[in-house]
Amino acid sequence: MSCPSPPAMKRSLCHHGQKEQIVLQHWAYSHRADTGHSMEMKPEARVACQVMLAVLFTALFITATAFAVQAFQPRAQPCFQCPFDWIRYRGKCYYFSEVEGNWTSSQDNCSALGASLAMLDSMEDLSFVMRYKGISEHWIGLLREDEEQPWQWVNRSLLSYPFPIRGVGLCAYLDDNGLSSSHCSTERSWICNKHELQSLGKGNRMRWPPNLCVSSLGAAGRPYHSQISGAP
Repeated sequence: MSCPSPPAMKRSLCHHGQKEQIVLQHWAYSHRADTGHSMEMKPEARVACQVMLAVLFTALFITATAFAVQAFQPRAQPCFQCPFDWIRYRGKCYYFSEVEGNWTSSQDNCSALGASLAMLDSMEDLSFVMRYKGISEHWIGLLREDEEQPWQWVNRSLLSYPFPIRGVGLCAYLDDNGLSSSHCSTERSWICNKHELQSLGKGNRMRWPPNLCVSSLGAAGRPYHSQISGAP
């Protein structure tokens, strides 16, 4: 076997090199074409992506709108339930009578209404009933057994707030100067109170007269009423 001469070897290597270069160029072109084709999104996929984005932005817009409406919507004020013609103040319902009776009959009348003669817990309560009672004297639920015994409420709890009470009687009432006492047989108007009505459970449904929603005091320093008709 004879070896090719140097010029022949050079031409052979050059020829092989050109073939390899052509092969490499063809492979590179094919690779670029495949890569570009794989990176290009198909029309179906593009449409699906656009639909998903539209749905996402719509959901975000609806959520933001709902939060904005809820933030600026005025909240409904709670309506506390007191019977018709009663006045709500500091969690209690008050009834001011227009007729008169002695202390015992006044307490009986309040009991018939599911209440008792008024029991006052603070100076705020006293100021409220003083402003609203008018010019008439009114019995309240405060009494004692004799002049040496402490004052107690109709539920037998002792008088805890040191209200000043004038007089030497055994039953307390309100006049224009505050709390006074006298014989229990004197006839006066009376004030009943009880805790505001609680919401009824599912197993105890009743129909009440229209609810009486009352603020603590109106602008003029007196309670005012607003009725919601048709409420259970």
